[in-house]
Amino acid sequence: MVVLGINDSHDSGSSIVYNGEILAAVNEERFTKKKNDVGFPYGSIRYSIGSTKDEIDAVALAWIGGNALVSRIIPSWDRKRRGLWRRELPKPSRPSLHLGNFVYRIMQNQNPKFFWKAVGSSIGKNVTKKRLAQIDRSIAKKSIYVVEHHMAHAASAYYTSGFREALVITLDGAGDGLSGTVSIGDNGEIKRLASFKASASLGIMYGAATMACDMRFNEDEGKLMSLAAYSYPSSIEALKDICFYDPERKTFVSKKGTRSEMLLAEYMKDHILSKTDRESFAYAVQKHAEKQVYNLIKQWVSETGIHNIAAAGGFFSNVIVNMMVEHMPEVKNFFVFPHMGDGGLSVGSAAFVDFMLNGKSERKQIDNAYFGPGYSNEQILAELKKRTMKGLKYTEISDPSGNAADIIADKGEVLLWFQGRMEYGPRALGDRSVLTMPNNDESRGILNLVIKHRPYYQPFASSILEEDAKKMFADYKYPNKFMTTANSIKKEYQKDLVAASHIDHTTRPQVVNGEENQLYADLIKKIKKKTGIGAIVNTSFNLHRRPIVLDPEDAIWTLKNTGARKLIMGNYLIEKKN
Repeated sequence: MVVLGINDSHDSGSSIVYNGEILAAVNEERFTKKKNDVGFPYGSIRYSIGSTKDEIDAVALAWIGGNALVSRIIPSWDRKRRGLWRRELPKPSRPSLHLGNFVYRIMQNQNPKFFWKAVGSSIGKNVTKKRLAQIDRSIAKKSIYVVEHHMAHAASAYYTSGFREALVITLDGAGDGLSGTVSIGDNGEIKRLASFKASASLGIMYGAATMACDMRFNEDEGKLMSLAAYSYPSSIEALKDICFYDPERKTFVSKKGTRSEMLLAEYMKDHILSKTDRESFAYAVQKHAEKQVYNLIKQWVSETGIHNIAAAGGFFSNVIVNMMVEHMPEVKNFFVFPHMGDGGLSVGSAAFVDFMLNGKSERKQIDNAYFGPGYSNEQILAELKKRTMKGLKYTEISDPSGNAADIIADKGEVLLWFQGRMEYGPRALGDRSVLTMPNNDESRGILNLVIKHRPYYQPFASSILEEDAKKMFADYKYPNKFMTTANSIKKEYQKDLVAASHIDHTTRPQVVNGEENQLYADLIKKIKKKTGIGAIVNTSFNLHRRPIVLDPEDAIWTLKNTGARKLIMGNYLIEKKN
């Protein structure tokens, strides 16, 4: 059974799931160079269907109605909305925001459900068939199954977790009228226990708080999380009126009524942030969010008796929330799908349809997310010969990991690293990475000057050998291979990870054991042999606000347009002459 998964809304993309196994998955932003691109993922689909020689049996389409429905018909509308979030367009006036909120209230909870489902499914299938026909007419004739937004999130988490039985939690801003769900995954079946209306959304509250701090909604929430660590403990009671989890009603509640993210941001700025500083506000929002998730999970673990948690949805990109969940006494095992946001919906929808038609699911947790395109040394050399290499020189090398270790450990330089198949999701996992030593306090500043241009309070992540993670982390439970949670560093090792940790001495690690990426593990082992430290600073290979690089052309362009001096791509070292 081969299923093509498609998400054609926010952060669009596609995937191939074959009898429960992910063969390919990639997002359209990597092809168009437009971060979180909206629209039909033509490039992603061409790559996905080219990754298998078998015939496509079915098509799974994520999302039914609401914003996804409008995006399918008028992608420019959704692009304009996201342009407002990114402050690329002038902010609407307050009267305009209130006027637009009437439409927002109608669409947010998508009632009546049967109407949105009927209209959304019909239009979605018809539009998809016409667009698929432009790529492959035979695939356009296959049956199309439309999967509800939060079911796709739940499927992405459950079917990749390896858990036979799991409590499946989804939380995000909004999708198909909901902001979250609670389900049981049992022997492949997913049974929903509870759902939360989009009009009371913890994700939208957190995103609006991000906007209130003059950051970008749906993009800069990680900055708010990072800023929270710079405050003394504080709490803001008014946050409870915006969104809180009520154990008695088993749902999220808002006392302030339905507001669009921009209108809610203005309210928070006027009535809450104006009374305190940004750091204290960020801390209070973060702790409030943690408390609501704690109460939610504690109650449902108690009611179901299930202690394995599988999670997805954009809210679970918050690694500090995830760190809290992982160490709850009620939680035995915790797994977050690597592409937890809407960009992961194509895999979730395909996995759901695959099980629905095939009746089989994997019993093993995925150990890597290298589902994107890869390039041979022959392809890399052809690109090097084709490109204008003015100011650059390249040399063939026989030991990429050894050369990289010399550059990083001996010379203390920043290195661009391009190997194997591209990672799926928002995290660089050692195939499209920017690397440097973790024990140099100046490395963070150098990375920001050379490539990232990020605020001072945003930390960089680490890749660390499993054997070292066990001894360096005070709260180590099991290897997290996807940077989906955080760990506290023991005091005696804080200097070794100073450039890959936050002010609160936490790090967002990718724990590496070599099974998932032997070349990358060899690189870190060689650095350990030279320095005694089995870790490295690992940040994504891209300029700020651009997607992670896709191919050799992207990699060369990024080298030219940053302060980085060296790139190792396959078996080639590319350097700036000056």
